[in-house]
Amino acid sequence: MNEVTISSQEYAELRQIKHHYQSIMNYTSDLISRHSLDERSAYLDVSPSCVELMGYRPDELLGTSGFSYVHPDDVEQLVNQIKSELIDSHSVTVVYRNLRKDGSYFWAEAICRLVKDIDGNEIELLAIIRDISIRKEMEEQLQDRERQLLLLTNHTTDFLSQHKADYGATYVYASPACEPLFGYTVEEVMGTDGLSYIHPDDLPHVRDYLENIGHGKLTNASDAVSYRYLLKSGSYIWVESTCRYIYNEQGEREYIIGVTRNIHERREQARRLKESESRYKSLFEFNPLGIHALSLEGYYLSANASFQRMLGYTEEELKRSSFESIVYAEDLEWTKSNFEKAKQGQTRLYELRTIHKDGHLVDVEVTNVPIYVGDELVGVYAIVQDITESKKNLGKIYKLSNEQKLILGSVSEGIFGIDLAGQTTFVNPAAVKMFGYEEGEMLGLKLLHHMEQSEPDGSPNLSGSTPILDALLQGETRQRDEAVLWRKDNTSFLASYQVTPIIDHGKRIGAVVVIRDRTEENKIIQAREVAEQADRAKSEFLAIISHELRTPMNGMIGMMDLLRDTLETTEQQEYADIVMNSSNALLKIVNELLDFSKIEAGRMELEYEPVHLQELLEQITELFEKPALDKQITLNTRVDPTLPESIISDGNRLRQVLINLVGNAVKFTDVGGVMLSVQRKPHPDCSLIMIEFVVQDTGMGIPIDQQAKLFQPFSQIGTARHGGTGLGLSICKKIIELMGGDVQMESQEGQGSIFSFTLMLNVEDYTGLSTTLPEQLPAEEQDKGTYGALRILIAEDHLINQKLLRTILTKKGYQPDLVYNGQEAITAVSQENYDLIFMDVNMPHMDGLQATRHIRRMDELNHQPIIIAVTAFARKEERQLCIESGMEDFIPKPLRISDVEHSLERWSKVVHQRKVRV
Repeated sequence: MNEVTISSQEYAELRQIKHHYQSIMNYTSDLISRHSLDERSAYLDVSPSCVELMGYRPDELLGTSGFSYVHPDDVEQLVNQIKSELIDSHSVTVVYRNLRKDGSYFWAEAICRLVKDIDGNEIELLAIIRDISIRKEMEEQLQDRERQLLLLTNHTTDFLSQHKADYGATYVYASPACEPLFGYTVEEVMGTDGLSYIHPDDLPHVRDYLENIGHGKLTNASDAVSYRYLLKSGSYIWVESTCRYIYNEQGEREYIIGVTRNIHERREQARRLKESESRYKSLFEFNPLGIHALSLEGYYLSANASFQRMLGYTEEELKRSSFESIVYAEDLEWTKSNFEKAKQGQTRLYELRTIHKDGHLVDVEVTNVPIYVGDELVGVYAIVQDITESKKNLGKIYKLSNEQKLILGSVSEGIFGIDLAGQTTFVNPAAVKMFGYEEGEMLGLKLLHHMEQSEPDGSPNLSGSTPILDALLQGETRQRDEAVLWRKDNTSFLASYQVTPIIDHGKRIGAVVVIRDRTEENKIIQAREVAEQADRAKSEFLAIISHELRTPMNGMIGMMDLLRDTLETTEQQEYADIVMNSSNALLKIVNELLDFSKIEAGRMELEYEPVHLQELLEQITELFEKPALDKQITLNTRVDPTLPESIISDGNRLRQVLINLVGNAVKFTDVGGVMLSVQRKPHPDCSLIMIEFVVQDTGMGIPIDQQAKLFQPFSQIGTARHGGTGLGLSICKKIIELMGGDVQMESQEGQGSIFSFTLMLNVEDYTGLSTTLPEQLPAEEQDKGTYGALRILIAEDHLINQKLLRTILTKKGYQPDLVYNGQEAITAVSQENYDLIFMDVNMPHMDGLQATRHIRRMDELNHQPIIIAVTAFARKEERQLCIESGMEDFIPKPLRISDVEHSLERWSKVVHQRKVRV
């Protein structure tokens, strides 16, 4: 190995150079970066200014391709320019759009230079990048203005000219309008004296005008000079010019800019201009109503901005059509009739429907006014008001009024309103009937003194006032649970009422009184107390009997378990198994009866403790993995990552509820699968957190006519082959209600069912947990693990391999979905956007190769997932078959954690790059 010896001076110079380089890198506002010379042009070093300019930290950029941050439309041109110009000059300046981390782009200018080592070998590319978005925008504006100016000068009928500020005003520029206006070509006038074309009699006047604008005496754009100009034909025409001087840096006059026009054409237009000014200024230009002028033939002559916005058409589009083209067909004859009457001098006011440019109807109110010039009728004004919203509001008001009337007429409570004087302003049918009046009889009457004559104890109101009247006069809300009210025939009844003030625009205008007749309420309360007492006695009896039954049942089951070990023949063993299974079934029934009776008797107590959510769900799925596998259905779980790992609840009772719900789901599902999930739900009280457990299946579903009795005790849904006491769901419902939650069910026959229940958690029990529920994340963000957000599917028929792969992924923070064959994988992909699929090659019904080919042909997918083969066949031929079928990667069995982690690390980058580009 050769050693290189340098002097201390050279070493110091090198350190000084490195210090200067680092200072430049750290403090420059431009982005300085070094790139590799390969096709990726990977970042080798980058200055900290990349954070401000691009939003990325330097460590995020290092090793990534520099071209991946270039706008896709600019990449090819950028690459070609760098390659071509670096060959000749070793330095190139390029302009392109650069990607920021937030997904936006900015215009950038990069100066790129090849860096060579001491031997002259090209080793890397140095780039200095700066944001030129503002400069780019100004350049585009300047180019646009130049194009507009060129367009103006080439197409305007006015003659634009530039002259030297000398005695003769020598032409240095003449617009193309020179020839049609004066007969001279541009070449003929260039270099000649501009003042030589002016009639001799007008020349002093023009010189005075130029002198005045030179001294600033004429500064308005309207200040112009009129004179006669010599045509090429030898005759003169009257023209008008507006001129201004252009001064050099020393403040000296350098050029004269002139705009010249033919006055004769302007005079011909004077009458039309006067008509236009009369039409527009006062009524037209700034009116918020839509206004337009029509010719006598019905064609648009002009339209103000309000009318254009109202119907979506520009003025030019309207001028090419008549009013008939935008009137709804059913209203056309009516509109034409009103237009004809306006042409006869009549002012017309009417409503019609017009057609917006995008096709929807706009209800308008139109006023047609004749336009006169002198005594001549020359057109028709139309003043248009959009009444679409007004009509909708009127419809809503009518509908609301009708709905309020229906509501007031359908409630059993008596409701009436009173004004500040105590007069009845409105009353519903229930109140009319309650007080014994005929319909309409109570309106306008002062009934408060007669209505409330006495107190509930029978004593009369001697004060001259009543509680309802006091509440009205004081403007307060008042409620009485017991009051004696009097009917028209002087009979009384027991009632409760509430008085509430009516406030309109901040002003109190009366009150509304809501009355409930309580005459029959005492009888109902007594009957309910008797029923509740009988129900408690029944529940206590069931609790005692169920508890006593368990003692002999335990003895029977225990002794039978011992007896089976002493049996010698298969037949005896079968008989013993039947007795054992029957005893267990009977014990389950007794346990359900005991739980039910405890709940009914109010003896069930909850034992709160920390419950680990993920472990709870895994315990549930382990119980039913074998039945699910036997039926070839999927069984998946999902936990909301925003929830705490553990919650405070009764773990045993929560497990009992979930076992019942998942067991039913597996029992009644023959095709598809079951999903058990827990997620956070919004709640208005910041001191509480609501969580929801959901069990969703694709089973037989529940008929609508049987759903009402689903949670009733001893009710069974389905066929006799499913068995049971009919208490399971009833017990689940009561347990959840005892926990302070609520159970819900949705089901469609033949499509499956969704059972869910909610629990409330106290925020103070969970330190560090946000009280604000985040916005609902997309599905892929809910599975955000070690390698970023990934939605993962496992297609594996072997239970052990399935559990192993699922455990590995779970430890990495992911909650994969599970299917048992290729056909189920296709179904799952059609319903969910997966990023990665671990696909077993050999599966029943449809293998992984067939499933992969089918998935690759599914054009309806938002994006194609990465498919990784998982198989025991690791030969080169099997690998080739997997790749040809459309798989991207290959993991051999037996599974190793390192192989799975390597695949996750590798392909997660590809998934995230795809999402960034989208």
